[in-house]
Amino acid sequence: MNTLILSIDAQVAAMKATWPLFAARRIDRRAQQARWVGSVRPQYASYSLEIRYELGSCPEARVLAPELVRLPGNVEGQLPHVYPPAEDPTLCLFDPREQEWTAAMTIASTTVPWALDWLVCYELWLMTGRWTGGGRHPEPPPPEAMETTR
Repeated sequence: MNTLILSIDAQVAAMKATWPLFAARRIDRRAQQARWVGSVRPQYASYSLEIRYELGSCPEARVLAPELVRLPGNVEGQLPHVYPPAEDPTLCLFDPREQEWTAAMTIASTTVPWALDWLVCYELWLMTGRWTGGGRHPEPPPPEAMETTR
């Protein structure tokens, strides 16, 4: 098992070298945290993307703008492949249970490209109503369970 953990400084350097337009908005070396914000245009629209990272945990990516569109009644959920809370969702970029990301990896070579891929799938989902990005879908609750929660 690989126990290497890249330092915050190594993550910051990799981001600066690979994604120079992603500004390091907050680097707290004492708390071992960093936050980057950058603009990307994966396909049709431009997005302001935020990446937060605390040493030893999984990076989190959020779309700051524009607000992500929900499709109420969509079979895959109003906004698939995100983690709650609904008003500030975090993009689901990898499966933590499968250890698809480790602290030995750079955010620059994983999280940012995966976020771009997520955004391409999101734009296609808006057009077709189908999520083509793969991943594990949570099982929807049975209809009778939804009736009791209303």
